[in-house]
Amino acid sequence: MTSKLLLAIDTCGPTGSIALGQLVGGELHILGETTLGGQRPSETLVGSACEMLRMAGVQFVRLGAIIAVNGPGGFTGVRVGLAAVKGLVEPAKTPVVAVSRLEVLACKANVDSAALDAHRHEVFLRVGGGNGQATELLAGAAEFAALDKPPKRIAICEETAAELLQAAWPDVELIRVNAPTAADAIGLCAARVEAGEFVDLASLDGNYLRRSDAEIFGEADEAAAAAKEAAAARRKRVPPDAVIQVRPMREADLDEVVMIAASQRQAPFWPRESYRTALDPNATPRRIALVVEVSGKVAGLAVASLLPPQAELESMVVDTHYHRCGLARRLFEELTGRLRQAGVTEVILEVRASNQAALGLYRRLGFVQTGLRPGYYVNPPEPAEDAVLMRLGLKGS
Repeated sequence: MTSKLLLAIDTCGPTGSIALGQLVGGELHILGETTLGGQRPSETLVGSACEMLRMAGVQFVRLGAIIAVNGPGGFTGVRVGLAAVKGLVEPAKTPVVAVSRLEVLACKANVDSAALDAHRHEVFLRVGGGNGQATELLAGAAEFAALDKPPKRIAICEETAAELLQAAWPDVELIRVNAPTAADAIGLCAARVEAGEFVDLASLDGNYLRRSDAEIFGEADEAAAAAKEAAAARRKRVPPDAVIQVRPMREADLDEVVMIAASQRQAPFWPRESYRTALDPNATPRRIALVVEVSGKVAGLAVASLLPPQAELESMVVDTHYHRCGLARRLFEELTGRLRQAGVTEVILEVRASNQAALGLYRRLGFVQTGLRPGYYVNPPEPAEDAVLMRLGLKGS
């Protein structure tokens, strides 16, 4: 009798979870489930998955499939979960099933439609057609009004979503269930594993269903208020007594490094093995890889490849929790000191044309634009994007 082990990862909601199941002769058994507490699943996800498999006496290479709940939900949570999935499946090329959290919620309530709180007086809404077809969208007052035939029954797990739906559609029947978990995702997707309905890992992406902040905060006064609030919050992120240290990256840092980079849409995505190669002093090209710590916790990273007298800044990423706290500058100052010692007189880089935050930082650090590569970044189904080329001469080298 054939048996398959299934690992499910869901980091889309306020609380994430992972679950391990076993398919034996078409019958599913849940072997365990773990909740990822708090708002930062990157801190516990990989370790919790490893511990769950260890307790079950299972190695990653023995997994028959991984089930990835790919949204909708918080952007950071969705991307962290997908980055972990991509890193875990790489060694053994484990197949992946991707599933919407809305579909898992609808299935849990045994209905075709579901809604999740999207904040800002909106919901992530799944409208089922009763024939296996469904549409998912971000819905607010305009979308509620435009929908000719609201669903008769909608699964919910949050009262905030219930209030919005009841105000828009008083006659809708709300089916209240507990929030969907990774174990629920295994229950829904076990048949898809059996049928071989796997996704192409290269095209696996988040189901974000988000509007841009520019659309939401279009008015100048709202933007100014948001900026003031963000500035006040930043001042609290690094306490006055925090110890900030920049040091060489170590293999023990790799889980945190991968998660920090993966949590940001415009950061380059490197699998764990690429970062491990960056630590190898005998690799070609040789690289300098650094991390910045805040009171012992990795908060950012920088990697540069060396081809003296030139170096390329390949990645510099700071955890979103510490954006605009000066950590990127601390990282770069330490990096340039080490580059000078290696005989480097010029640093080059490329950055997405839309990444205005990074462009502004690099200009403040002294970089100047030297060119443009049209359509360099290709990530279907999104349109191709230009790469801005920049250069910085190192004085005193």
